[in-house]
Amino acid sequence: MKATTIKKPAGRIEQLLRTELSGAQRHDVKAAIGWDDSNISRFLSGQQGVTIERIDELFNSVGIALVTRKYLDAMATMCQVGANCECARNGQGECGRRA
Repeated sequence: MKATTIKKPAGRIEQLLRTELSGAQRHDVKAAIGWDDSNISRFLSGQQGVTIERIDELFNSVGIALVTRKYLDAMATMCQVGANCECARNGQGECGRRA
């Protein structure tokens, strides 16, 4: 029996990078990280990586901001309970919460 290889779907960051590096915006990306068309082609085909020194420039040029899961969890909690909850500030408990 032959083993079947399941190809993992591209992640959102990969999809975004492919879109940005294939479209008209690629000129901004090229300028930001000092690449030419051949570098982009090799990167998109998996034949070239990004050096550690260029990761920030690459992500910034396509609008990606990296944050930790801990930060996202905290933001989700604050959005749920109210980051600027007047009720809590006035000692009346959480806004929208019924006793």
